[in-house]
Amino acid sequence: MTRSPDLLVRAAFCYAEAGDYAQAARCHEQAGHRLKAAELWEQAKDPARAAECWLREGRPGRAAECWLSIGRYEAAAECFEAAGDLLRAGWTLVTRTRSFATAEQLFITARTEPGGQELRRRIGRRLAAARAYGEAAALVRTLAGVADRLGGLSSAREREEVELWAVTAAELVGRPDLGALVFAASYRAGVTGCADRWQQWAARVLGDTTGVPTGPAPPPAS
Repeated sequence: MTRSPDLLVRAAFCYAEAGDYAQAARCHEQAGHRLKAAELWEQAKDPARAAECWLREGRPGRAAECWLSIGRYEAAAECFEAAGDLLRAGWTLVTRTRSFATAEQLFITARTEPGGQELRRRIGRRLAAARAYGEAAALVRTLAGVADRLGGLSSAREREEVELWAVTAAELVGRPDLGALVFAASYRAGVTGCADRWQQWAARVLGDTTGVPTGPAPPPAS
């Protein structure tokens, strides 16, 4: 016997109140409310079911985040691409999989604004080439240039994202010296949380935090 949408929604409310988010999600799915079901599947710690609902409702970006959370990197990249975020798609592939050629093509295809987006596209494309063909010279030049340009980026979010991409790329090609160079530039630019990230990175990658700042950069002298 098919239950009416109203009864299903009432049942979903009761299940959610009791903390049974999976059953609540099922009720909303049966009632045709897949967006609410997706949210509840996330609360139920079932990202795969949530991703399926997000996709059916035309939200590939949200689906991508769900796939990322459970290590389904190829699926996440496909969803980022479907959402039009070619940079995230390429970055997911080049850092989490061995699909370097596909990642390189995504970076080549991506249309970006000048500034932080273009810097990230360049880092991603050259990291993909370095990992695919073992030639890191172009990436090394790009990362050295990032340290010079990072402070000039107008968006705080872009400065932080460029820092993350550049440091990750440096680590993946075995150049922690360049990672430290980027962190120093980020610190001078006053990027929020840089000192904490630099400390954690130095402890993990270098095994030593000597000389790494422990707090925000002081304001420039007047």
